[in-house]
Amino acid sequence: HGLNASVAVRATALGSRHSFRLYWLALNTAYVMEFFLQSLVRKGALSQGRMLRMNQALMLVSTAAALQVVVEVVPAAAVASLLLNLVHRHHEMVNFCVVLCVTFAVTGVR
Repeated sequence: HGLNASVAVRATALGSRHSFRLYWLALNTAYVMEFFLQSLVRKGALSQGRMLRMNQALMLVSTAAALQVVVEVVPAAAVASLLLNLVHRHHEMVNFCVVLCVTFAVTGVR
């Protein structure tokens, strides 16, 4: 939520940057691969250890991509998002609205 609110409030063209595209690709690849590799482990086609090593490599690449994008996030939005996800689970829309309000408040954008 922090990244989405930060980009929405600041009205940056983050989506057109190469670094963001790499981040988005890595993030989606990580999600898909997690489920795919877990299926291979369940079917016995891949060992748990090998799956974990492959996940670690993917997370390393994803982290490198995320570090280039994280500078766009308003820190207060990131903290608000984290806290709300921990203490107010299963309320995505409300949580995002709160994070958006926090982002507006700390950036002074009207």
